[in-house]
Parts: sequence; C-alpha cells; structure tokens
Amino acid sequence: MTELQRPIYITTPLYYVNDELHIGHATTTIYADTLARFWRDCGRPVLFLTGSDEHGQKIHKAATAAGTTPRGFADKIVGKFAELWEKLDVQHDIFIRTTDPFHEAAVQKVFERLKENGLLYKSGYKALYCVDCETNYTEKDLVDGKCPVHKTAPQNVEEENYFFKLSEFTEKVKQHIEANPDCIVPEPRRNEILGKLREGLNDTSFTRVQFDWGVQLPWDEKHVIWVWADALVNYISALGWPDNDRFPTDEFEGRARHKHATPDGVKPFEYWWPEAVHIVGKDILWHHSVIWWSELLGAGLTPPKQVFAHGWWQVEGEKMGKSLGNVIRPGDIADKYGRDSLRYHVLREGPARGDADWRHASFVTRYNADLANGLGNLVNRSLNMLNKYFDGQVPAEAVFTDAKLEGLRQDLIAHVNDLSDRLLVAVRAFDLDGALEQIWVLVREANQFVNESAPFKLAKDETRKQDLQASMHALLEVVHALAYAIKPFLPDAAAGIASQLNIDLGERLPAALNWGRFLAGHQIGTPAPLFQRLDESVE
Repeated sequence: MTELQRPIYITTPLYYVNDELHIGHATTTIYADTLARFWRDCGRPVLFLTGSDEHGQKIHKAATAAGTTPRGFADKIVGKFAELWEKLDVQHDIFIRTTDPFHEAAVQKVFERLKENGLLYKSGYKALYCVDCETNYTEKDLVDGKCPVHKTAPQNVEEENYFFKLSEFTEKVKQHIEANPDCIVPEPRRNEILGKLREGLNDTSFTRVQFDWGVQLPWDEKHVIWVWADALVNYISALGWPDNDRFPTDEFEGRARHKHATPDGVKPFEYWWPEAVHIVGKDILWHHSVIWWSELLGAGLTPPKQVFAHGWWQVEGEKMGKSLGNVIRPGDIADKYGRDSLRYHVLREGPARGDADWRHASFVTRYNADLANGLGNLVNRSLNMLNKYFDGQVPAEAVFTDAKLEGLRQDLIAHVNDLSDRLLVAVRAFDLDGALEQIWVLVREANQFVNESAPFKLAKDETRKQDLQASMHALLEVVHALAYAIKPFLPDAAAGIASQLNIDLGERLPAALNWGRFLAGHQIGTPAPLFQRLDESVE
C-alpha cells in the first residue's frame, strides 16, 4: 500500500467548554485542518476529528458560577465552538462530545479492562490538584508554589480514589518511543518526555468523589472517572470502539462539516486507528503520550502512530491572558482581515517548533509583503495582462527568442514540476511553514519573471509576439499551479484564483502540479484583487 493509499486519522484535542476559544485553540485546529485538506487533495483517505471536553471539576465549577447545569452550560459553549469552526471553514469529519452516550460507554469499557488486568486499586489520595488543567502536581512541579501552566495555587485534595498502576508502564512507554522515534515530534518534545520517563512514573489517581459531573465507574458509582482518563478515550470511541463495526453516525448528525468515508465492509477502528496522528499543544503532551499510551496498553490496545506537539503564543512579548486583556480571538481576526489572513499568519509565524509571538506589526508586514504584494499582485497583473493582450484566452506554449528569458522560463517549469515533491517532504515533517515557503519561492520567482520578461514592453513590439506569447503562457501556468498549491493552506484565495481562471480545481495533487495542465484557448474569468493592502497603522 502506497502512502497515498494509506488512511490517516488526524485529531485535535477536545477543547474544554469552560470558556471561549482563543488563538491557541485555533492554531491547533488550523494545523490539523491544513494537514487534512492537503492529504485529501492528494486523494488520501482522511478522517479529521475535533470536539468538546465537557466533564470534570472545572466545567462543574464554571457551570455553577454561571447559574446553570453542567450540561446546559456545555450545550451553550459547544454552539459557540461550532460557530467559530464554521467561520474559519474548518472541515472536520467528526465533532465528538464527551457527553455522547457511546463515548461514556467506551470509557467504562476501558476501565473494566484495566480492572480485569489488575491495573486499578483503591487507596488514599492526597495531592496538589490544579482544577484549571485537571492535573496532579508535586511540590517540585510547582513554580513559586503555583501551577506551572496557570500560575494559580493548586488545591490540597485528600480522598479515597482508584489508582492506575502507571508505574508499571515506565519501561513499556520508553521502549515504544525509542523503537518509534517519530512517534513524538518535534524531537525536543520527544526528548522532554524521555527525560521525565527516566525519572520513573508514579501511580496516579484515576477517579474522583467530590463531585458527580463525569463518567461513573461502572462497579462503584460513587466514583467519577478522572476527566483526562475519560476524554482521551474519545479518539477510539469516535471510531466505534469497542463494538468496532460502525461509526456512531447518528450522534454525529449535523456536527460534521466534511463527510468521512470508510471502505464498505471495513471496521472503522481497525482501518483508521493504526494511522492516528494527534495534534496538540505542548502543555498536554504528557497526557497525550505517557498517560494515554499507558491507558491504551493497559486495556490491551496499541498507541497512536504519532503525536505532534506545538508551542504557545505570546502576545506582543507577554503571556496571553484575560487579566492582561490581550487574548487574541480568532473569530475577530477572521472578521476583520479574512480567514485566509489568519490561517497564513498562524502557518507562517505560529509556534510549530517552539513558542511564538503574535505581533500586530508582523501580521500587517507579512500580509502586505506575501499576500497583497506577492501572491495577489502576481495573479492580478498576470490576468489583467492576459485580458489586455490576448482577450482573456490562454495562448499556446512558446519559447523565447531570447536565451536569457528562455532560461528563466525553464526555471519556472522546473520549479512547478518539482513543487509537489517539495510539498510532500515538508508536510510529512509537519513543516507547514516550510511548505508555504516553497510556494512563495515560486511566487517571488514568478514576480521577478514578470519584471525580467516585461510583457507590457513586449506587447508594444510587433517583432516580439512570440516572446509575449511565451511570457503570458508561462505566467498563466504558474498561476494555475499556485491555485492548486495553496488550496490546503489558503482555501479562500485558491477558490478566488480558480474563479478568475474559470476552473474548478478538480484535479488531485501531485498530478495537478505539472507544467502543461492549462490548455491553450481556455477563456479566463474576471480578474479581481485577492488581498487588499493593509495600511501600516491598522490596529
């Protein structure tokens, strides 16, 4: 089976319904959505999941503060999630909620297996617990006595819980990572996890008794399953596990923005799970590697194929937070500047390999340089010149009479023909910035080609008609290729170019990125600016 025949199952974390989504959540989702779009455009079977985490003490606390029930509170926030993903045109196949009955049943089945395998025991629980991240900490984990993530003092919790024998999985998880070095990327994140594993794992509490908003332990209903041990199961419950014979499609009705497809007669869990890729922020990598993989192994299941953990955003050099009034709301950015502008900035400037800094000046500078002056200018002037010199009809391919210009044309041909391979290499490595840079090298090369071949000058010389034809055909080939190349990254801009070219972008990658796909005589549509230049003073 080739790479493009193998299925890929791409997931985001389930986002807590205690608050609105910010740029960090949108970044994770844009990364996942871009990967899903790219592989779909290559013809690869793709399943893309996102959803909402609705159980736990944090949700119970937020609902109480809002004067409503946890379920009522969750329903309201989930509606806001759906509105944002629609606004950003996130094309997920599945939106799962941890309150879905099939999910709760799957969680209970996992715990029954853990019990059968002798991996749960009852014991006194005394810990420092951060409600905001639903995580236990030791004194050495704290920074100045506070949670290292939320900078708040943890609660002192003391109760009797069921513990999971996490300590038994230290070597198993370490060996899995060492045998599969790409199972955690980028490499520094993998090294962080290995470093902590070398210190050894301690058994961890997997239930709570001080509140009842969650999945009940099937044999001891006084206990509610720890929210992380519950939520992580969504990645397999969404595939129909443990029944493994169908998707729970009825529950997903109306929640998906793109429809998944599984071959007839194939069990969803067996088909998708071996190619699972989790996209997460670095703060929850521990849960998505050590905790989750141990839980899976304890239940007799295999870990996912890969976890990609990205960094965090700062804002203008400071930590992002409500108290500072600097939270970046992705919906507001999309409304004001367009959702492709948001996607482009996240993909080019975002925290894929390390932490990043959201600076408005950088947003404006890159928008103007790359989108307005770069891609937008190339498309607009190429199509306007085609209308002016060839009545909007693509001329037949021709060679330049000038050797230097013909050399530049051959460079464009080579770059277009090589682009699909370069994109595949970058996307495989989760290097979406690198993929876009490969595209923008072509954009810059093509803009330079306009300046060098100067069709506006060639049109004035009757003896240079062949050169004008060579120039314009080459430019239209490049614009055609760019429409396909940017489609997974900037879907609105790709659709705009397609409309102006009067094409439907129906071909698959990589075939669409071959020179000679744009036939002579094709009549283009009406040119229009793709991106309006922003004033530097825009706030």
